[in-house]
Amino acid sequence: MSAAPGPSLADVVFSLKTFAAAMLAYWIALYFDLSRPFWAVGTVYIIAHPLAGAITSKAVYRLLGTLIGGVMTVLLVPNLVNAPEWLTLAIALWVGLCVFVSLLDRTPRGYVFLLGGYTVLLAGLPLVNSPEAAFDTAVARVEEIGLGILCGALVSRTILPRHAGPVLLARVDAWLGHAARLAGDALLGEARPGDAQRERRRLAADAVDMRAFTTHVGYDTSRHQARTDLLHGLQERMILLLPLVSAIEDHVAGLRRAGALAAPAAAALREVAAWMAADGATAAARVRLLERIAALEATAPPGWEGLLLRNLALRLRELVALWRDCRALRADLATGAARRARTRRLLAAGGGADRHLDYGMAALSGLGATLAILLGSVFWIATGWADGVTVPQIAGVFCCLLAAMDDPVPAMRQFMLFVLAAAAIAFAYQFAVFPMLDGFLPLAAALGLTLIPAGILLATPARYLIGMGLCVNIPFMLTLQSRLSLDAAGFLNANIALVLAIALAMLTSALVRSVGAEASARRLLHRGWARIAAAAARPRPGDPGRIQRQLIDTLGLLAPRLAALGAGSQAMAGDLLRDLRVGLDIAALKAVQPALPGPAAARLAALLARLGAYYRDGKATADAGLAELVAGIDACLALTAALPGPAALGAGIALAGLRQALDPGAPAPRPVAALAEKHAA
Repeated sequence: MSAAPGPSLADVVFSLKTFAAAMLAYWIALYFDLSRPFWAVGTVYIIAHPLAGAITSKAVYRLLGTLIGGVMTVLLVPNLVNAPEWLTLAIALWVGLCVFVSLLDRTPRGYVFLLGGYTVLLAGLPLVNSPEAAFDTAVARVEEIGLGILCGALVSRTILPRHAGPVLLARVDAWLGHAARLAGDALLGEARPGDAQRERRRLAADAVDMRAFTTHVGYDTSRHQARTDLLHGLQERMILLLPLVSAIEDHVAGLRRAGALAAPAAAALREVAAWMAADGATAAARVRLLERIAALEATAPPGWEGLLLRNLALRLRELVALWRDCRALRADLATGAARRARTRRLLAAGGGADRHLDYGMAALSGLGATLAILLGSVFWIATGWADGVTVPQIAGVFCCLLAAMDDPVPAMRQFMLFVLAAAAIAFAYQFAVFPMLDGFLPLAAALGLTLIPAGILLATPARYLIGMGLCVNIPFMLTLQSRLSLDAAGFLNANIALVLAIALAMLTSALVRSVGAEASARRLLHRGWARIAAAAARPRPGDPGRIQRQLIDTLGLLAPRLAALGAGSQAMAGDLLRDLRVGLDIAALKAVQPALPGPAAARLAALLARLGAYYRDGKATADAGLAELVAGIDACLALTAALPGPAALGAGIALAGLRQALDPGAPAPRPVAALAEKHAA
């Protein structure tokens, strides 16, 4: 295994800027004699991000969340002043509710709700026994956190800012390049099934991740700020490429197995692959390509091979149109605005996001945070330990910050090691280094010896947890004030409470909500299958675009979890892209079903009912159920092939696509009657 790459110059600059912002916040807090200056220092590192747009969005969300938390503190504490038990319960329930809502948002904006929850926990819980200080404490926390936010955002945006727009554009270009190669392999029949499936999952995960990352671009000060709509429109079409490529791969393989991939079809596939690979392809080349695809469809032979060829031609036309849209949107991104009428139409046609919302796991995460706070509060009150308030506070904060993980316990366990390391460093500073210093500049220089290298780790995703563990904990453990404290007992008490808090967070998470990647992957698969079953049971066709967005989003969440599983996992056998194609074919069949004669429509309805039951049961009887479905599709194919009219042709094409999506390796069906030539187009 190769060693991890060393820090880049950009990482070093980021760390220096963050340290400068932290020391600026510390100096201002000391100048205005704020009660806890270390809150301002810690906040700078909490919102730190290498990109100016991202740090600005985090700053805005954190400030808004802090204000909400401050207001809630003022509302709760005075009204429950005479009932500390009820006040503790109210704070715990509020935090749990905020965790629940934040997980349903699934964008960086969810941080507002998260912070609105644990701000009340940090500011309000110590007031259980001193409610008269509620307003002053809430104001002080908002002042200190607001100061850290303003200093961090100001330094990030004014000193060598690194904008989010160009970074996201580079990721888009890389994604489109990978997608073009994946499509080329599928078109030329060079895709290896396992590798292609992994690549499609990875591209789905990247597309979903980029959609969330686009939020930061709206806060960017660069010329890319106005391009958020273009990015959303492009990402909408990027994810639609994946089921198309999967369908093309299956149809090319099916034609090859049947020996029906003639020279004209092979030449058309090569031309589409070459056109996608050529960024500067002209409009004339696209028109010639569409003409060749139309000729391919017009010469399709009768029977099963003809249906496959027609289906392939349909997918190729869709691929060409979608790729043209992607290139047009990407071209307008280079200029910064939707200047062409076509691009404006593409943005107007966008369907928006249809995100997977897991209410069950969100509720369990909220319950875990609430339980940790209540158990920690019982421990604090029962022991009468002054520093015991840290246990419910930090346990609740950890449950909040790691709520999105399937199993946060390993991350908490790892973070505890970094906390212990930070405690050792803070102890050395507090009792060995600080007594020898006099003045702000020597103090800042001494802190820089640790915080600057740790800040470089903060800029590296693989080492982010280490950097966060050091950069945030060291200022809080030192309780940086205007005067030096040499209270060794107080230092040890505070850090013992911190370790106990992490242990409590691990315990409650393990008991309530740790599910692991395997269980989470199965939940996502079953959720995707439930969507297919619902589409089959729906009386009307529904919106195919919405089905695509929902299942692609689910696939994007599934992909990183599958990457963490072994090859023997049952979840690895699931392929949501094939299931997505099933959903689209269901919508197509429902659209033509009313135009079919009674017997054919009834047979189709029975097939859709069996298909819905197959997915509703979670594909539990895959072998027997799949064979029955394929037989039902073949019966419907034979029936619709004998019928005239465009509805019968559309049903035949959708049935062929459905058969390929469900079981691409199944033997070809018995010869079906020729479809009327006049209905070929």
